[in-house]
Amino acid sequence: MGITVTASGEIIVRGPHDTTHQQAVDLVQRRREWIYRQLELHLRTAPDDPEKQLITGETFNVFGRPHPLRIVPDSAQEQPALLRHRTAAGPEIHIRYTTAANPAKGTQELMDLYVSTGQRWLDKHGPAITAHTTAPTMPLRFSTRMRTGRAYIHPACGLSLHWATAQLSSRCLRELIHRTLGLHSIANKKTFDHELRTLWLGRLATAEDTVPADACPACSALRNTFHAGYCTSALCARTGRQRRDCGHDGPACNTLWTGERPGLAECTEYGFFCRLTPGQGYEPCNADDPDAEPDFNRLYRECIWDIPTQRMVLPA
Repeated sequence: MGITVTASGEIIVRGPHDTTHQQAVDLVQRRREWIYRQLELHLRTAPDDPEKQLITGETFNVFGRPHPLRIVPDSAQEQPALLRHRTAAGPEIHIRYTTAANPAKGTQELMDLYVSTGQRWLDKHGPAITAHTTAPTMPLRFSTRMRTGRAYIHPACGLSLHWATAQLSSRCLRELIHRTLGLHSIANKKTFDHELRTLWLGRLATAEDTVPADACPACSALRNTFHAGYCTSALCARTGRQRRDCGHDGPACNTLWTGERPGLAECTEYGFFCRLTPGQGYEPCNADDPDAEPDFNRLYRECIWDIPTQRMVLPA
């Protein structure tokens, strides 16, 4: 029979199939002092697991250096999350509005950002570390699949590092690799243990006002800014139709987000409204009728696109 004390405080007793409940209880009673020591050890070394928010100004460490988070319009960058080394305020992490609005997606994108950043560090510095081992060409990689532990070495797959360890300072990251490979210590133990305990492990919350209420619902473009290239709400500046189907290349045909759905102002001005009736489909109605909604189909059927004013107008 044997006892395991998990990091979550569970006490697991293992034994043959004919082990009785009383035998398990007796074993726990005999080993209680050892169990208390293990629980104390887990409590002392357990990670703090802080929770962060996807808001501008939240700080995420990259190789021990603080990187404030900045939430930017989707049109500002193609990647969901990007590491910016040279900004007026110093190094930052830029994340798009649509990514910041979803905690699960935001967590995954930040994890992937740590993996890609850490992998570049490993590709540059890893060979000099493994050169002192019996397997100097072993593969080194960061992983988002590791759920427990910070580093793991596999005889065939090489060394895998938890994505969160890319937050460690370079010296402590080297120390982690050295310990895993059985090499000499290079970092202060107290500093190393502290950095390892305070890693952000993915607990993420989102502020309710992360995305402004008047931002584009499809790409989160701010009022009076251009839509993102992939936006399904953006209109073509030349045709007034959906930009994704206009066939034009480049940003010349992109339009600004006005804060409301394209065509809504024109429908209101021209009195184009309709409502759904049982068994008869949609019928024209007044703006103040119950269940009235803008008639965009009529707008595009009866009006033409005016390029100078960037709106639908009634024919002369």
